[in-house]
Amino acid sequence: MSDNPKISPTMMWLKQLTTSTFTGLSKSMDRIDFLKRNKKGIGLIVALWLVTLITGYVLMDATARKRVQTAILDGARSTERLADQSGTPLLEDEVLGLNRLVGEFARSRDVRYAAILNHQNRVVAHSIPERLNTDHAPLVGQMHVQTIGDVDIQRGRSEDGAEVVTFFKEITFSGVTIGSAVYAVDADTVFGARTRYRLYRVFFVFLVTALFCGAGYLMDVRRQKTIQQPISKPIPVSTDGSQIGPYRLRQQIAQGGMAALFLADYMREDGFKRTVAIKKVLPHLAENQEFINMFIREARLAALLQHPNIVQIFDFGKIANTYFIAMEYIDGLNLGEIMAHLQTGLPVKMAVHLTMQASLGLHYSHARKDDETGDPLGIVHRDISPQNILISRQGEVKISDFGISKANTEPSLTQAGVIKGKLAYLSPEQALGQVVDQQADIYALGLVLYEILSGTRLYNFDSDIEAIRSIPELDIRPLKQVREDVPDALNAIVMKCLEKDKARRYLDARALYDDLNEMKNNLQMTYDSSDLSNFMRTTFQR
Repeated sequence: MSDNPKISPTMMWLKQLTTSTFTGLSKSMDRIDFLKRNKKGIGLIVALWLVTLITGYVLMDATARKRVQTAILDGARSTERLADQSGTPLLEDEVLGLNRLVGEFARSRDVRYAAILNHQNRVVAHSIPERLNTDHAPLVGQMHVQTIGDVDIQRGRSEDGAEVVTFFKEITFSGVTIGSAVYAVDADTVFGARTRYRLYRVFFVFLVTALFCGAGYLMDVRRQKTIQQPISKPIPVSTDGSQIGPYRLRQQIAQGGMAALFLADYMREDGFKRTVAIKKVLPHLAENQEFINMFIREARLAALLQHPNIVQIFDFGKIANTYFIAMEYIDGLNLGEIMAHLQTGLPVKMAVHLTMQASLGLHYSHARKDDETGDPLGIVHRDISPQNILISRQGEVKISDFGISKANTEPSLTQAGVIKGKLAYLSPEQALGQVVDQQADIYALGLVLYEILSGTRLYNFDSDIEAIRSIPELDIRPLKQVREDVPDALNAIVMKCLEKDKARRYLDARALYDDLNEMKNNLQMTYDSSDLSNFMRTTFQR
């Protein structure tokens, strides 16, 4: 190992350090009482110290190399996926689809740029719009790094002088090259691990030395205390699935393709009891790490939100391979179920009240800040729909299901070509694969308000492709033409929510609430939670 030119200087330094250490110890052993008392222990500590340093160095060096290779492999796989997804659109000259694909690809990764080239090496899609329809320029000082499969990896400087690594793969169709996919990342993203681990090794030497010196001191003074960890009893999960820890499942309320929802009782040993809702991951998804990550992410985001118009999260975790979320139980129905039962538009006053309450919950989630730093969390729900607005028999309005929401503090789980949110409630920017912010939720809430007033769904699509093509261009008929008794002011508010141009849409949900409240006061509308409670109790009698 010491013959390796890449590690021999460090090995020589370790050898010299070890020799000088043992020499110093030998001369001092007979003069220092501390060493006399702990001669055997010090020898063992020094031996362990040396073994730890060598082992740590080798492991960190191997880890740095592995991280570099992993980054290269990830880049190669990503390039292959980008090339595979670009074949058909490139052949059919779907420039819009290619640019949307490249844009989504660039946003979902730490990418400096991504591009699709035609067979003449001309840019037909690029994450930097200014480079469209230009010839793709090679890197300055380009050096070949590696070839993995059909992916060629180069290192050099881009046009703006930044040191980058590019991944390049030809796009073929029926064996014929029709173009190529290329994307670049900062060189530090791929090779930065080497530099960082050099610093880590220096820190590791000082840390290990300090730890072993501390161990020698503790051994000498003989004052170490044995810390006994309390033995916790395993939390029970019943064999029939009716018990998850302190939660006793009473009945299943609903089930989707990924999780089931249960009515449950939280039981404590002192007799305290509370009714909750339990969302439990279906058994076949318990080993699907990508889904579990999304499930945990939903719980973490929702747990940050404590507001009367948002369903509260009490607990989440894993008990005996069962992942669950314990949340507030809402005794009532979702807005979709109410509309399906009525099969007609809601009274104007009721629709306004529901939207005002939902907008308060949205504004709170959008404006939520980090408790420690004060930085905006940037939470966006991205799936506002009648099914995710719950109405209780007590007249409460609650937003639920932050399962696909996003926040600045959370990693994006979106993949290129995957649309998040129900098709019928997508904003134009979601359909185009653009950056999504709080205005997408306002657009979706506007669709909900349009629907509950008109009694009909505005959009109906059979596929992602149909939604992508139709939503950005589809003209929306003014609500006043669908329902004549809608006040002009309310019609203007609804249509402002549904502006395709974000600059003309409500900037935040609080502005929407303020306009609705002003209209309600001007028209002397009187409707509150007690009226909503009476509606729920009389319309949906048990």
